[in-house]
Formats: sequence, C-alpha cells, structure tokens
Amino acid sequence: MTGCGRPYSARLRGEERTHAKPSGGYWSSTSDTAKRRRRRSYAAYATSDMPKPNIVIIVLDTLREDHAQGLDRLLDYGFVKYQNATAPAPWTLPSHASMLTGLYPSEHGIHETKELRIGSEELLGYSRLRMSALEYNILQKYKDENYDTVLISANSFISPWAGFEANRNIIIDPITSSIVADDAISIDEEVKKLGSRANFILFNLRKKDIPKLLKAAQIYLIRRIRRLKTFPKYISERFVREKGGSLAVSLVKTLRLEEPFFLFMNLMESHNPYTRLGEDKKLICVALKWVLTGSIDPRDVRFWRTYPHHAERATRRAIELATTILQKADRSNTLIIVTSDHGELLGDGGLHHIYSLKDGNIRVPLYVKYPEGWKKKKQKPYISLTDIPKILDPSTDTLGSDLVIAETFGVQHPDHLFQECGLEKPPADLFYHKIRILGNKVDILFNKTLEDVEYVKGERAQEVLRKLLH
Repeated sequence: MTGCGRPYSARLRGEERTHAKPSGGYWSSTSDTAKRRRRRSYAAYATSDMPKPNIVIIVLDTLREDHAQGLDRLLDYGFVKYQNATAPAPWTLPSHASMLTGLYPSEHGIHETKELRIGSEELLGYSRLRMSALEYNILQKYKDENYDTVLISANSFISPWAGFEANRNIIIDPITSSIVADDAISIDEEVKKLGSRANFILFNLRKKDIPKLLKAAQIYLIRRIRRLKTFPKYISERFVREKGGSLAVSLVKTLRLEEPFFLFMNLMESHNPYTRLGEDKKLICVALKWVLTGSIDPRDVRFWRTYPHHAERATRRAIELATTILQKADRSNTLIIVTSDHGELLGDGGLHHIYSLKDGNIRVPLYVKYPEGWKKKKQKPYISLTDIPKILDPSTDTLGSDLVIAETFGVQHPDHLFQECGLEKPPADLFYHKIRILGNKVDILFNKTLEDVEYVKGERAQEVLRKLLH
C-alpha cells in the first residue's frame, strides 16, 4: 500500500485521518473527524432530556463466539444479540484499549512489539502513558461526568498498572480467587525491578525501611496460605474452572454503587489454564512451538480439550452478573454490554491466542441491553469492538460497517519463555504487522511490514483491494 494516500483505516471507515507520530502508532487519534465524533458523544446527554444511564461492560476474557451459546439466556432479559462481532486484536491489552478508546491498535499504539512484550515492565508503563495521553477513553469520560466508576478485573493487564483506572479498582488473582492488595502490587513491582526477593530485602535493609519489609513478609505469608488453598487445583482440572468469577459476583452483590455508575469487569473463566495447575506451562510451550513451526502435533491439542467447560462456566458467571445488576440497579436506566476481548485457537488452524488473526481468535460474542427509551441500534454487516463507545452514545442509531479490521504486530511472549521451552528465539518474521480485513464476501490478509497481500478471498475482495491500493 505504499504511496496510496490515506491510511487503510481511513479508507475502510470513509474518514480522513492524519498520520500519527511514531510513538502514537500508524494512525493519528487526533483527526478532525475523530474529534467531532467524540464531541458528539460527550454532548449526547447534555442535548437530551435523558437521565444519565448506569453503564456496565462485562468482558469474558478469551471467549470464542462459537462457544458462547449460553449467553443466549440474556435475550430473556431484553438483551439484543449482534452478529459478526470482531475483536480488533487477538489478545487482551490492545483489544481492551480499542474497546475503551474506539481506536484500532495502530491508532492507539498500545500493542506488542519486538521490544515490548508480556512480562516487560516497559509494556505496562508504555500502556499507562499511552492511555493517559490519548484524547479520549470511556473510563476517563465517565469519571469526568461524575459517574461512580468501578473496575473489577481478574486480568492484571486490565488494571491501573496498565492505565485502566477507575475511581475504585479491585484486582482479583484468578488462581487463588482472592483480591490483590495495592501494597502487594507495589512490592511485586519493586521485586521485579530489583531482580529477586533477596535483592529486595538487601536494598530495603540498607534503606532501613523496616515497615516495608514487614509488610512484604505479611503479604508473602498470606499468599502462601492462599496458595495452600489452591492444592485441589493441582489435583484436578475441575477445580481450575473457578478463576475469580464467583468472587466477582459476590463483590457486585455487596458493593455500594452510587447511580449513575460505570462498572467495567474482566472475568478469566474462559482463559487458560485449562488443565490442572502445574501443566499450564506445557500449554504455552506447545503454542510457542506451533508459532515457530506452523505445525500442530495432534497430541498437543489435549491441553485445550476442556475449553468448552471453561467457556460454559464463563457464560454462567455473565448471566449471574447481569441478573444481579438488573436486580440491584434501576434496570430501566441501565445499559449492559456482554462481550469478549478475543477468542482462542483450539487446534483449528492454530493454538492459543498468539500471532494469529484466524476466526477462532477474533470472532467474539456481543450482547447489549439498552435502557428504556433508547432505540435498539441497528447493525451493518460487521461490528468491531471499537464500536463500544458508539453503543454508549444515545445519538447513534447504527453500529458496525461494511468492513472491519483486526491487527497483530507479532508474538507477545518474551524470548526467555521460548528458551525455557527449549525453543529458539522468535525470528524477525514473527514480528510482522499483519491486518485482516473482513466484510460481506471479503476476506483479505495483508502483511503491512512487507506491503504484501498474503491472501484474498471472496467475490468482492478484489474490488475492495483495488480501492485500498488506489
């Protein structure tokens, strides 16, 4: 697409965008069109007689659309089910950033690179800086509108450490199903920065920071006790299916929520581990092997055989949460979204949710319950999760577009993990920026790094490709 004028996102959306600075990703988030769209969203309530609605977003991490049939029970509570919902990225961090900002990963810039990967303190720090620098995200929007904003997350990426911060933040450890204390977070970060617990102790002894050392000792003791309670999870996979969702439901039942409130939740029930504890490292290793070799040993698929049970648990928790919220809040003035941030490959063309834009990774469920008096929004053929801010905008009557995209920028796992699995480091071609373009009779995979079309499928695909390359 060299020399073809506007960035491809602008051509897909029919919008003119200016190019971003290098630190801001491939597109700019400050175009005139984007600014106008956000001003409309901010002004929506001010120009209407509608009371401010309560807003709830429930993200069932790693739930594939074709394993989300249990969510159809939401239809009995007045939810609308949208078809062809697509995640903009195949893993948590960039996809959540897109949900909250309405921008694709190349626009908001929060995604994996060769230098920024899982386990890197720099990745969380970069995400935190980008989220604060971006002009618009719905978490900040509702804070500014004096909502009571609450974040409940069982995924450490969706936390204040990565720039996802509400007025009240509750982080759940999905393994122990317990709340992670703020002190524990700061101490863990310091241990990681210093390289080991021994270095942490020596450093704070030199500083004579005895209170911090005592607090650390208390935290590690409590953690050990909680780990003892996870013993059954080392015996049977059945015990692993509980990943904090029950605690999240209990929290919602007991939390005092001042209306209007904005509640954002991430549940990990459909995320790995799918085996008894102690075996999950093997799942990651066989997924990394697949990424390197492109081939799947049929025996390796066994690590995902229980995925349907974990997905079913996730849908049950979502139903419990939705019914609890509708009983607790003014249901006539509450908007609830239930969706997923990405899927999971189960041996159908790949494994895990890593450097792949196949359907299993990017097709997600999307259910919306609108407040009374709101028109149920119509949909165009495809809906991207970047449309979530539009769902929350009462002045918008249509969601989706004729074309949507999903992006990946490389493997998100660090080199040392490949080495611990006895594998070679990922080569340069596992960090190519790839874009999948989906629409009615359109399916294109484009390698942006090499400016190369990897495949073109569908009756209208060549026509779309010509327009993009003009």
